[in-house]
This record gives sequence, structure tokens and C-alpha cells, in this order.
Amino acid sequence: MVLQDWHSHNSLCRHAEGTIEDYIKKAIEMNLDLIGVSDHFPYEYLEKSNISIKDIPYQEYAMRLNEVDSYLAAVEKLRIKYHNEIKIRIAFEVDYFKSQENFLNLQIEKRLDELDYILGSVHILHGKSKLFAFDDMRFLSMYKEYESIDNIYLDYYNKLQNMITSEKFTFDILCHFDLPKKYNKRANDKELVMNEAIKTLELVKRKDLTIEINTGGLRKDIKEQYPSFEIIEQIFELDIPILLGSDAHHPNDLGYKFNEILKLLKKIGYTELAHFKKRKRYFIEI
Repeated sequence: MVLQDWHSHNSLCRHAEGTIEDYIKKAIEMNLDLIGVSDHFPYEYLEKSNISIKDIPYQEYAMRLNEVDSYLAAVEKLRIKYHNEIKIRIAFEVDYFKSQENFLNLQIEKRLDELDYILGSVHILHGKSKLFAFDDMRFLSMYKEYESIDNIYLDYYNKLQNMITSEKFTFDILCHFDLPKKYNKRANDKELVMNEAIKTLELVKRKDLTIEINTGGLRKDIKEQYPSFEIIEQIFELDIPILLGSDAHHPNDLGYKFNEILKLLKKIGYTELAHFKKRKRYFIEI
């Protein structure tokens, strides 16, 4: 069975362990067919925007702007070194901030030709009083500012919808689709939240994007992949392409429970997964 992991981080982002080469060596040891090196794009470009990011420890979330080119060069060098042993793809995971796309594009557009794909994600909401990194345990107290966990989900899906429909924000794969559940924070009004999730999926379909099935949630409090089985069924009904990502923050996380997830996907009816090279999508059979 061909196993490809499209979502991995490394020590450059300041909250993962291991060098890029450590991950590649582990992927080879595991007989993965492909590893996507997809570390977080810097938040520093927001320093010149009208968003105040001082409320979040953004320097602990991503590489620095002055490290971007060395990151790309390092992965390219490793791709050449290990080309006979594994496929290596290069990417960024980029957080979306509404109305800040121009500031982002000043930094990222000149590097697009070097990328195989871009992961689009949302980790930060505006909150009621300040920016709110809802998947950072240090911000759990801010959940109390919301009347219900449902409102966090609704804010989250609204921001995903803005990301998907933005004409200036470019990405290929939507990450960890129901991330607000990370700390076992499930929706209270499941129908309300599911309706918003489906609305978001319909936009994904219209834009012909891909969704990641992220096994990182199986290592978190929620003990469930992102997204849930019910959402994956909706993704299948809408015929939206998918692929697998471990969201590895340690080399041992690579390919985490992929075989279990593949069984689940086959049970739903999936027969193929998406594959990217130079931002063009292909498909492989499973």
C-alpha cells in the first residue's frame, strides 16, 4: 500500500522537534512513498498590517521571514540527496487573516514557483477582546468569553469560508477541517455547526480544492481525526478530493495511524487520494 504524508513540521517552527532531515530519514525508515515538508509560514508579515499580533506568541508558531529562503534551499538539497529513496514535496502551511492578503503576498508570491502545494489553515480567531489562538492550551481561558463553544465553531467556519472565497489568498489543501474540537470541545448544537460545516464544504467543492484527513487529532484530547467520520461522509458525497497528513511535530508522528484511516476511507467508498507536484493535482489509487 502506498502511504504518503503531506503534513509535517520541524524545529524551524519552534514548537516541533527534529530537523527536516530527521523527518525524511524517518519517512524512509517507515517505507513512506512520499513526505511533504510543510512548515508554518511566518506571521511576521502581519507586523506591518493593521492587525495587532502582540496578543499571541506568534514567534513560537512559525519560522522567521529571514529563514524562508534557507528553508526552501535546504529541502531542495535534501530532495536531491534522497531522490532515489523517497519523494519529497515542499510546501508551506499558511494561516489566513482577512484583508491581510496583500501583506502576505508581498512575501509569498515570489516563492510560489518553488512550492508543490500550500496548506491553508486557521489557528487564530479575533475573539471578543483580542486575538485568540484557540488551539493553543494557554488560551483556553478565553473560551469563557463566548456564550457557547458553538460560537467558536461558527467563527472558525466563517473564517474558513472567507479564506476559501478570497481572490487573493492562494492555497491547495484545507487543513484540519474541524480543529476547534482539539481539546475535546464538541459542539452543543450539532445540527447548527454541521450545517455551517456543510456550507463550507460546498465552497470547497466550488473552488475545486482538496481537504486533508489529518490524523493529528488522534494524538490530542479529542482522540479523533480531523475531520470527523460524519464530515468525511459529507466530503465523499460532494466528491471532494482528499489526502492524508499526520501533522507531525516529531519524526515518530509521521504516518500516524494511516492504515486505520485508510480502512475507514475505503469503508466510506474512497478509492483514490490526491497527489501534488508543482501545485498541480494528480490522483493515486488506494
